[in-house]
Amino acid sequence: MAKKTIIVVEDDPLTARLVADVLETLGHAVECAATVDHAFRLAETYQPAAMLVDVQLGSESGLDLMSRLSGDPTTTAIPIVAMTALDGPQDGAALDEAGAVALLEKPFSAADVVAIVAAVIGAGAK
Repeated sequence: MAKKTIIVVEDDPLTARLVADVLETLGHAVECAATVDHAFRLAETYQPAAMLVDVQLGSESGLDLMSRLSGDPTTTAIPIVAMTALDGPQDGAALDEAGAVALLEKPFSAADVVAIVAAVIGAGAK
């Protein structure tokens, strides 16, 4: 399997590390960011196979990052998985509008991460 780069955007270091560990176990290279600006710079640099983005990034909004990624020609093709505990119908609409292609609902398991990554970047993710 070809190694793919995946960016994890999460302000909680423990959650970021757990997700990164799962992805690294699958053979992927992982870059982590805790802020919108850092995540956007990583996306421009690495052009990852996917990004897993927490919707609530402390005082910042993962939705803002998703909209920025979707609206920029250099990053618009990157599939974005929203990680969130939000579950109202308006939240789903906001995620769709921001450019998320999939949702990873918190709390999630390692198996959930594996399944969503496989679905987003293809069978090679297994």
